[in-house]
Amino acid sequence: MIVTNKSTEDQPQPEKNINKETPTTGDDALTAIEPCSFYGQKCGVWKCTPGWLQFFNNPKFFLLSLICFVILQGAVATGFISVGLSSIERRYNLPSSLSAFAAISYEIGVILILPFSSYIGGRGHKPRVLGISLLTVGIGCFIFASPQFISGSYQNFNSTLLSDICTNYISNYVPTCSSPVIYYYPLFVFGNIIIGFGSSTLYTVGVGFIDDSTHPRYSPIYISVFYIAAVLGPSIGFGLGGFFLSVFVDPFTPTTLTSRDTQWVGGWWIGFVFVGILSFLVFPQFFLYPRRLQGSLTFDKLRKESQPIENQGISFQEDHNVSLFQILKDYPYYLFRILKNLTFLFATLGVTTAGFISIGLVTFLPKYIEVQYSVTPSIASYLIGGISIPAASIGIFLGGLTLFIFKKLSVERLALLLIAVTLIEIIIPPLFLVTCSHPLIVGVNYNYPNSTKLSNFAIRNLNASCFSNCNCETHLYQPICSDGVTYVTPCLAGCSGQANSSGFYSNCSCIQEQSVTTDGKCTENCTITIIIAGILLFFSIVLIFYNNIPFLKLTLRCVADKDRTVALGIQSLITRLLGQLPGPLALGGIFDLNCILWQETDCGVRGACLEYNTDTLKYSLIGFLSIGVILTNIFFILAWITWRYRKIPKEETA
Repeated sequence: MIVTNKSTEDQPQPEKNINKETPTTGDDALTAIEPCSFYGQKCGVWKCTPGWLQFFNNPKFFLLSLICFVILQGAVATGFISVGLSSIERRYNLPSSLSAFAAISYEIGVILILPFSSYIGGRGHKPRVLGISLLTVGIGCFIFASPQFISGSYQNFNSTLLSDICTNYISNYVPTCSSPVIYYYPLFVFGNIIIGFGSSTLYTVGVGFIDDSTHPRYSPIYISVFYIAAVLGPSIGFGLGGFFLSVFVDPFTPTTLTSRDTQWVGGWWIGFVFVGILSFLVFPQFFLYPRRLQGSLTFDKLRKESQPIENQGISFQEDHNVSLFQILKDYPYYLFRILKNLTFLFATLGVTTAGFISIGLVTFLPKYIEVQYSVTPSIASYLIGGISIPAASIGIFLGGLTLFIFKKLSVERLALLLIAVTLIEIIIPPLFLVTCSHPLIVGVNYNYPNSTKLSNFAIRNLNASCFSNCNCETHLYQPICSDGVTYVTPCLAGCSGQANSSGFYSNCSCIQEQSVTTDGKCTENCTITIIIAGILLFFSIVLIFYNNIPFLKLTLRCVADKDRTVALGIQSLITRLLGQLPGPLALGGIFDLNCILWQETDCGVRGACLEYNTDTLKYSLIGFLSIGVILTNIFFILAWITWRYRKIPKEETA
């Protein structure tokens, strides 16, 4: 049965007349008597509430402030960290599993603080909680960037010796066995945990405050704009991160390396300092907003009318004078009541498996493109940023537009919408079959003339006759290209002649006499393949982000209105603990398992991975994505079943 109502729900007047309301009851009556109180409805600080500042006392300007927050948070937590991983690995000799843990320490920070920040923040002064959170993000950024300022100048492995060529001379070089990881790695972990602390309130307290402050009909539009900005943040991070990576890690130190050299390290730290400074400049504006924006209580009543029958008996009034002890005492009651909601629980598990694959993919996608298509880190960052900005924005916009057109979709139909879109996402994993061919590296995945093959760069059996008398250093990686195949160093190609100004080596005993040798790995021109892969990735991102707003709407409507902030906090805790936390670790392990050439440090210790088996890496990633999509769809189906066949009467909605 279709129920139509031409009353306030369908008219935009309340949105236009918010500032003209005269509160007469409840909290509004108190506000009318004490407009300058701590809980007042005027913008300002304590008694300082100038009239011109009240122009900003509406959800549109608060949304603008929240957009500034989410852009800064997204740029650093997703963009700068993702694009900087390969440079951090190379700079501090980290395998992907360790760099992945440094990346997901952000999730650890969120998990540790989220149960308290979402509950206490939801009952407290939400704008000021958000202001403190943004300040915390800025502090975390400075901690994360601090290794750059205390670790000294970058010394790449190739700079320790002259160009490694075939010679009878035995080097007297004595390696220095210091491990910077011991001293600096904890700072990456701790800094990212602090960033997680600050970010924990953004998608719980922030989204809840937007929903509190807007008309129920227009709430999806506001939230859609917020989520589009949330996508814009990482995209800006990818773009700016790509630019910063084109700058040498020590900008004021001369270097002969170029961005295409295997030992190049870009300015991974610049973005963190940039966001840290901006966070300190932006956070004070949140302290100017009141606890509740004008018109909020009117919207509470409208939401109550649209609640499911089982939730309508729960009070919508918030007691702002409740003590901290009472808040903590009541928390288990809220937790138990929310977790009894099977629809909420299965929907949360569905988004958890989706987060498992999506966060893992976002963390390592720039590196995957760098490895799979043989491009520089900065170019990989530009590609991700250029694709993700329009694609994710379109996906979120279409999801919000769907809810705006179908104004009163029931929880059951929202679940069906999620199921339909997730079924379509099954086409995404096979799209990763579109790749370029991997370079052939002699002694690694291609045989020397006498069939000597190195299974691991850290375990060598260097007995090829063409370089047996060359006294080659074993810890260097200085690739050269000849006849379409790559040699690890000029010495391992038997080259006794130094490179000239054009980068050509001479007298290479492992290479045919007429062959030309050049610096760097052999690369294939696969521009067309990259373009095709980019187009397919674009449509994949649209599908993935389409579900954001419908899922959030389902979460907000399948629980009691009073429980929304707590439910979002519990949901975020579960998705991070079971999905976003292990996802990057699993994908980082997949990268390490597919490594075929490890960097060996001066002391013979395995460091970062230099080359991957791109074929097995590709199929491993496809399997990783396929399992996640299938499990996500199963959980959404269970959410639909538990709501449809629950024991209480279903709501009558279109």
